[in-house]
Amino acid sequence: NALHGAAEVIAELRREQARIAATGARNEAYSTPYTTVHAGVMRGGTALNIVPDFAEILFEIRNLPEDVPEAIIARLRQVVAPIGGVEIEVTGGYPGLEAGSRIGAAALLRDLMPGAEAIKVSYGTEAGHFARAGIDTVVCGPGSMAQGHKPDEFIEIAQLDACAAMLGRLIERLRAA
Repeated sequence: NALHGAAEVIAELRREQARIAATGARNEAYSTPYTTVHAGVMRGGTALNIVPDFAEILFEIRNLPEDVPEAIIARLRQVVAPIGGVEIEVTGGYPGLEAGSRIGAAALLRDLMPGAEAIKVSYGTEAGHFARAGIDTVVCGPGSMAQGHKPDEFIEIAQLDACAAMLGRLIERLRAA
């Protein structure tokens, strides 16, 4: 039963997450201070009375800049090999972002948004690719992740208005440069 094997794979993902949480890199500036391994989707089977011959698990690794996802995937491949018939296909990824508060983009945003707090966030973006390419990079936007990635996620109109005002100030600053 492919779903039974998939359940064993998810158990290994959970063990890897526990290992990382206990012994991996840590950065207390993040709300989740360590790299995470997250299974988000499991599919398999077509009917209750048919033994599934295929199952699929979609999982992701959200890593701190200090951790190497390829090493985590290599460990996972090793521990799931005895289950048999398991393939791990990497379909995308992005490096963690370690943006310093002294970089030009951060300083510019501080000027454009007085009183705004610079924080580290426990979600991924493509920003790490830009930073690795030597591009001065920060992530900003309206709303709060406390409200995001949930069935009832939302952004308040006032937050959108504040973002539009900040973007207007940015355009004026860039025009003057």
